[in-house]
Amino acid sequence: MQLALTGVTFAYPSAPEPLITNATVVFPVGWTGLLGDNGCGKSTLVNLACGILPPDSGSVTSGLFCAVCAQDASTPPAELADFALDYGHDALELRRIFRIDDDMPWRFDALSFGERKKLQIACALWKRPDVLAVDEPTNHLDQDARAQLTEALRRFRGIGILVSHDRALLDALVDRCVSFEPGGALTVRPGGYTKAHGQIELERETARRERAEAKTELARLQAEQDRRAHEAAQSKARRSKRHIDPKDKSAKAKIDLAVYTGQDGVAGKLSARMDTRIAAAHDRVAASFVHKRYDGELWVDAQPSPRKTVVRIPEARIPCGASTLDVPELFVGNTDHIGIVGPNGAGKSTLLAHVRTLLADDLSVLDIPQELDGAARARMLERLSALTPAERGTVLSTVAQLNSKPGRILEGEDVSPGEMRKLMLAVGILRNPVLVIMDEPTNHLDLHSVEALERALAAYPGALLLVSHDRAFLAACTHAVWEVRDGRVTVR
Repeated sequence: MQLALTGVTFAYPSAPEPLITNATVVFPVGWTGLLGDNGCGKSTLVNLACGILPPDSGSVTSGLFCAVCAQDASTPPAELADFALDYGHDALELRRIFRIDDDMPWRFDALSFGERKKLQIACALWKRPDVLAVDEPTNHLDQDARAQLTEALRRFRGIGILVSHDRALLDALVDRCVSFEPGGALTVRPGGYTKAHGQIELERETARRERAEAKTELARLQAEQDRRAHEAAQSKARRSKRHIDPKDKSAKAKIDLAVYTGQDGVAGKLSARMDTRIAAAHDRVAASFVHKRYDGELWVDAQPSPRKTVVRIPEARIPCGASTLDVPELFVGNTDHIGIVGPNGAGKSTLLAHVRTLLADDLSVLDIPQELDGAARARMLERLSALTPAERGTVLSTVAQLNSKPGRILEGEDVSPGEMRKLMLAVGILRNPVLVIMDEPTNHLDLHSVEALERALAAYPGALLLVSHDRAFLAACTHAVWEVRDGRVTVR
């Protein structure tokens, strides 16, 4: 059993060019990882492979039962009630692996996004599809839940397609990786992320060396061409009889002999031959193109708040689901970078919601939530359209520095969740915020984008509040931790 896409091309209606062009790839039994930057077409390829989108041209294997776990876990799966009422072996085993309590399916709207994600994936596995595609499954999941997810997905015996920026999950699960290359090509490499990425970096370094050598050779040939052209000009001058005395027959005879034997014409002929070699060198430089990644300074005009304390959180006991959360007195200084950590459902987002109620009305705050609904996404695109040309240019430059293509944002068609978060950050920067709040900022982001965001937030001069399960990310851009666990908040 295998799933094959052959010569598939697909373009969204408002896009000026196809997102997927003449793609041919085979997904065998086992797990295949999809690697690529935000907006390159990974989710679109999944939807084409699973029959959710029809290709404009090409063919896709039909007759397979496909299940797709999309990035968004805000709505309950259609089969959630059936799964909750099933007490057969498969359903019980999935509930054991994911530690799903009997009441969780019935209070879906009250669950954390991490708990919703576990239910979404459990329901998909429970259906026992031929093809299971999971798009960024570790978004919102804590370390324990990621271990549960890995165990459950390892048990799947069909055709698995994994879109993820989680390096540990890719290494633990996939047998091969399909990479979206610059220009839209798909390349299959064996192994998990570490092996595939190592091969990509080796190829990239080889391309860098080839380009450097090609440019050096081109410069050498151009210098040689200039030298030979100069020699040819001198030779032509020597063959000219314009300045020879008409009575000096000996000098004229020497010139005629040189022309007859071709001695003075050699330099000119060699100069003409250089054109072909120069053209070949130009072709070599063009063929050794290395995709550029942008890096720069996002916070040019940002400054910390003149207030030394931007938020004071009094000691309180606040509602948190069916329980409460004990919050000690906390302060956010004007340059504090604080990471908020804790297991799924502990109350991290509840704590952030409480902090929001304490913000001063005149405080310039950039607040980016975990997820955006359709209306919020539409409003953000409208805000982009309403900007002045200069502001729009600044926003698109920021998006590029965060490793996304500005053209994709401008198209406005099916902007990915990762691109939308970058757009929110880029637009928010225009207000020069003194406090940035982000809930799970690395969700939906590809690996290069995570690294770019990490650099940007680490350099932010104001106050920062981040909720994240990515400890390496937090270590790079925060210097204090609030841990939410067992009904209380601890500073450490």
